[in-house]
Amino acid sequence: PTRALRIASHLMSRLLALLLALCVAPAASLTISGSASAVRPGGRSLRFVRMEDAPPPPPSGRLGATVDQDGKSNVWAVEPAMKVDSQNKDKGLIAYAPVIGVAGLIVLLVPLLPILFAANPDQA
Repeated sequence: PTRALRIASHLMSRLLALLLALCVAPAASLTISGSASAVRPGGRSLRFVRMEDAPPPPPSGRLGATVDQDGKSNVWAVEPAMKVDSQNKDKGLIAYAPVIGVAGLIVLLVPLLPILFAANPDQA
């Protein structure tokens, strides 16, 4: 019995050490190592960094900005009107043909419902 107790105690201490290591391991990523000046993104010096050029002006159109009586600014723009193709106007009732066909098929199959439900002899 003492040998089994020692083995169980040893196993429990190993499991406790493993559990402790699993709890502490994520904290290793929170430590700060070195100074911020030593680590540069991409390993380059920041001496040759230039600012980008200004963006080009927006295209001419109906753009504007107003300031209301509370001092809040409002920037607005009017988008150009969209042109819609009128290719589907010449179809008329032909556009609804699939819907009419399915509805007609359903109407024709309604008289077959009693035959479908009569197939079960327990419901006679």
